[in-house]
Amino acid sequence: MVNQSDNPKLARSIDTLSKLLRYVVYENEKVSLADEIAFIENFAELHALRYEEGEVDFKMDMVGSFDQQHVEPGILIGSVENAFKHGVQPEDHSFIHIKVAISEEHRVMIRIENSIPAQIIEQEKGVFGIESNNDRLRLAYPNKHTISMNRNGTYCVELTLT
Repeated sequence: MVNQSDNPKLARSIDTLSKLLRYVVYENEKVSLADEIAFIENFAELHALRYEEGEVDFKMDMVGSFDQQHVEPGILIGSVENAFKHGVQPEDHSFIHIKVAISEEHRVMIRIENSIPAQIIEQEKGVFGIESNNDRLRLAYPNKHTISMNRNGTYCVELTLT
């Protein structure tokens, strides 16, 4: 129904959304880290559509070559979604930087850092997303993960999976 030549951005967005939905519906066992990273990149691509060009500096850097480790599907999405929800504000230059260190075969280190808008828009209260993500980590990686969150000019989540 969408003419790709008339509206290529919309057609690409629908395709990206379809990929996200397939991932969420069909991936219920551990997935390769490469697949999880592709999921995060698709998620970020869709979110970026809400903002003008240059408003959000989104970077995802990989260090190392062990990208075939297996992780729980969607294990990073809570932190990335929070970065978009709380760290990005329209008409303000914002950033989300993600670094995935996979230089050891049995260790994945993820750092998600985002800006804190100067003027935070009133948002719903609660920490449901953080608590839910921590519960998933405890279930999927009992005694095999560490997570820290700090706020010091930027908001930063550091997660290590072993």
